[in-house]
Amino acid sequence: MRRTTECPGCGLELPVEPAAPEVPLNASKECAAVYAEVSGFEFQHPVMLRYHQLSVDAYGAQHAGPPTTPIRLGYSLAGLWLALEHGFSGDEVRAVHAHMGHAQDWWPTFEPPTGPPRMTVRDVAEQGVRRGSSTGHATATRAWAEAVWGGWTAERPTVAADVEELLRRLFVCEGRQPLRGTVGPAGAVYRLVGLLD
Repeated sequence: MRRTTECPGCGLELPVEPAAPEVPLNASKECAAVYAEVSGFEFQHPVMLRYHQLSVDAYGAQHAGPPTTPIRLGYSLAGLWLALEHGFSGDEVRAVHAHMGHAQDWWPTFEPPTGPPRMTVRDVAEQGVRRGSSTGHATATRAWAEAVWGGWTAERPTVAADVEELLRRLFVCEGRQPLRGTVGPAGAVYRLVGLLD
């Protein structure tokens, strides 16, 4: 009988893989290997890169807790909020992340949900890379991100307001007029400031 391991972040049970590398996340090595498989598929098919930021943020938000850093969790939750609640593209989310800076003492502490996840990275792998299906990957990635965000908002009803407040403190300065008119990823920060004003 083959031994299995349970991921401490998402609960995914997988066969033990001694060769899987250690990861600095609240994730089993085996779960992280599945995530690497999904990411590799995205990078092999450039059209799939539009879903990469959703994958990064869903995985980060689903694997909260030490040794995953608070900044990774803050960025992940901000990315999900921007993408799912406000329609920001992956490029726009990355542009906002690039301007968020380092975690500071005043950043909110996000207590992860405790309920079992409806989806994990394995669902994305099975619908995408393991079938060679870019359509399956796209659909599963979006559904996974929505399930992760839904788990957070169901158990932690203030998470959206906490993320919004974090971004407001980072991007909205008293007396500054937001710039308007810039489009695309370069305009993502200005779009965010307009959203928060």
